[in-house]
Amino acid sequence: MAELTDRQLSQYARQLILPQVDLEGQLKLQSTRVLIVGAGGLGVPLAQYLAAAGVGYLRLVDDDVIERSNLPRQVVFAESDIGQAKVGVLAARLQSNNSDVDLDPRLCRFEPDSASALLEGIHLVVDATDSAETRRLIDRTTFNLTLPWIMGAAVRTAGQWAIFDADRKFGCYHCLMADGSHDGAGGCAELGILGPVVGLVALQQALLAIKWCLGADLPWGRLQLLDAWTDEQTQISLMRRDDCPLCSDASR
Repeated sequence: MAELTDRQLSQYARQLILPQVDLEGQLKLQSTRVLIVGAGGLGVPLAQYLAAAGVGYLRLVDDDVIERSNLPRQVVFAESDIGQAKVGVLAARLQSNNSDVDLDPRLCRFEPDSASALLEGIHLVVDATDSAETRRLIDRTTFNLTLPWIMGAAVRTAGQWAIFDADRKFGCYHCLMADGSHDGAGGCAELGILGPVVGLVALQQALLAIKWCLGADLPWGRLQLLDAWTDEQTQISLMRRDDCPLCSDASR
């Protein structure tokens, strides 16, 4: 059985004493390979917490550069980083926090022609985009490869998140948002966003990812909705649609 070094025992000491983690769980984290699609408001805190927890491999996908308007919510970036590729700067910051993590920054989009290569060797996918179409693509490609994935979205002062099982026994994103449908009136650039709101959603995604790595029970088939301004939270149970183009029995 693999062992942790003295440095790792010291670095992860506070989570190793948790019965939900312990030595076996830490080794599970180190052996997990996660793809994070997006290195913006959701992707930054999400990646920071997964790397700090000791998730062994993180593939970061984004083709954007850092802009001044990103700084209020993508707090790992500095003014001196403006104009640089997000994935490169983020990977460097994560590596400086935890040299054990294998960082794989990819300066590209998650698109039909790149999805196959980006998913190669991956165990879990986490969506940190602001695009319903990209989420549908993640849903389709992970379904075909029998991979679980975690979605997240935030705009204005509201956010939502959900985790989809590998076999889609509890429904899929297409059950929520069919091809051609739109999941909102616009993105953050049009409608605005409050920085801590994306942080709240990203932390929920990070917690789900860590719990998945550890083999904990998860809220499959449940969409969590948060209004951070009013502190209202709602949970919606999902069901596989009989006419779903992706996961229904008729489509298989």
